[in-house]
Amino acid sequence: MQFLPLLLSLYFLSSCRAGPLALPSWRKPNITTSVADRISLADAAVEKAISMLDSNATFTGNSLGYAAQLFSQMAELDTATNRTNYPDTLKDFFLKAPYRANNFSDILSYGHAAVKAYAAYNDPVFRNYAIQSWYFGRAYTLSASQVAAGKTSVKNMSIAKECHERSMSGGTYWVRHLPLSHTYTNSLCDGIATLGTGLSALLAESTPDSAERTMYLAAADDSAGFLQANLITGNSQVQDQIASAANASCASNSDAVTPNPGLVMEGLAVLYSITKDPAIQNLLSRIVSATIPNQVWQQPDGVLTFGDVYLMRSLATLYERNSTPEYQDDIAQYIGVQFNAVVDLATTNGTNIYSNSWPGPPSSAFYPTNQSNAIAAFIGAITISNPPNSSTTSMPLPSSMLLPSPSGSPAMTPSPPQQSKSSKKTVAIIASILATIALMTCVLLIWFIRRRQSRSNSGSSSSPSVSPFGAWRNIRRPGKHARDAPGGGGSGPPPASETRAGARVPPRPPQPAVVATNSASEGSSSAASPPSDLPTEELVRILNERLRGHNWDEDETPPNYPS
Repeated sequence: MQFLPLLLSLYFLSSCRAGPLALPSWRKPNITTSVADRISLADAAVEKAISMLDSNATFTGNSLGYAAQLFSQMAELDTATNRTNYPDTLKDFFLKAPYRANNFSDILSYGHAAVKAYAAYNDPVFRNYAIQSWYFGRAYTLSASQVAAGKTSVKNMSIAKECHERSMSGGTYWVRHLPLSHTYTNSLCDGIATLGTGLSALLAESTPDSAERTMYLAAADDSAGFLQANLITGNSQVQDQIASAANASCASNSDAVTPNPGLVMEGLAVLYSITKDPAIQNLLSRIVSATIPNQVWQQPDGVLTFGDVYLMRSLATLYERNSTPEYQDDIAQYIGVQFNAVVDLATTNGTNIYSNSWPGPPSSAFYPTNQSNAIAAFIGAITISNPPNSSTTSMPLPSSMLLPSPSGSPAMTPSPPQQSKSSKKTVAIIASILATIALMTCVLLIWFIRRRQSRSNSGSSSSPSVSPFGAWRNIRRPGKHARDAPGGGGSGPPPASETRAGARVPPRPPQPAVVATNSASEGSSSAASPPSDLPTEELVRILNERLRGHNWDEDETPPNYPS
């Protein structure tokens, strides 16, 4: 009985344990809006953004990358809803895109949009656009030979061969075609970041040709290596960039902003899906655990102070691919917090326009980045399963949200994506609870048997009682040792079963040794493990010994029983 308090404590700890990152203070972490209504919200927000594009498929007066972010989301929404609403529209937009002759220089946006469109529609036109963008970005990525030589053809400066004894190989320079000032030029900008991981990994994933796949994977590995060597801080925060000029003393931009972890988590999640490299998964887990709880960019209730398309897109990617199983539930709840905040606090019903301040107040002015940030939250929410015990409510939608399809035909009823399976972490928790309950049951059973035995021994010893558990507890075949018996076939208790990485079920307490009554070797101790699959003859022998009070001769026949 001495094990009972410990086991009760373990049981309640197991059943009450929450996710390692989710906090009780989070605002509305569960999504109760139906999947169909989530899709309607995303559709309305995307259509509002499309209506604001100019004749060149850009947002007038804004960065070209903002339009490309929308292109990515059009393809992602079709993928998430199992539809093909936008392939023709996207083809038209790509043809109109400025700087197309320059191979879509914004690899963060146009390259990403192209490869997402290829994944959604399997049209080689989009894949060719993505490859063009990749080659442009590759020219602005430092190779090992360029770092060794200390120069690159795209920069008018000497390159540092290493920073803090770490190579600069694999880093990609920022490239802008719309300078922020007249003094800015790409040839003199020395800021180097990890921009190539995502596009390289996505191309590797979508490429059937083994040689090309190897090339893209090598590029993604180089970019991830640069990230880990130069941009990850000691507390697993992701820095924006580091200066590559030889005379810049490896200065880094350590501003804590959400796009930094967002960009790298998406790329690493795709890369891990391909390679299954545990080092990549470990790096991902570190970044996730440092990003979600970070109070720098969120309110005490978990709502992001400012929305961010990159963070939301990366979290959705992590969830869809189950890249970090130990944080799967936390990611879902975090997406739920942001989705509910956008719907409740960042918009006025009927406008389909969203503020960048997700805690509020809403804004009636359209801005492309604000809209893309909200769309990213909607697309992420489409993939999140409702908790098993929560009810799904249908949210009334304004008539302005019920839009026709882009082709002008009546809007089709979207088919919700298949609900994702229960996360591995939830299964592990349930398994640990069941194992704890089973262990409690075993200990209570042993205690009950010993108590019955003690009471039996204190009574008349001339008429031994037959316990329904006695034969299984006290009898074992001569010469056979149970696994847990002293001197048996092992040096200790069996290894505890693994529930998840880093978590072990408490080992089973040693079974009390018991004396085998009337056994062949009097006084020897045996384990409490029951024998398995005893033949009928053996069971008859055991029963006869217990009833008659002496060992059964092998040649003796069983007693006759009245028929």
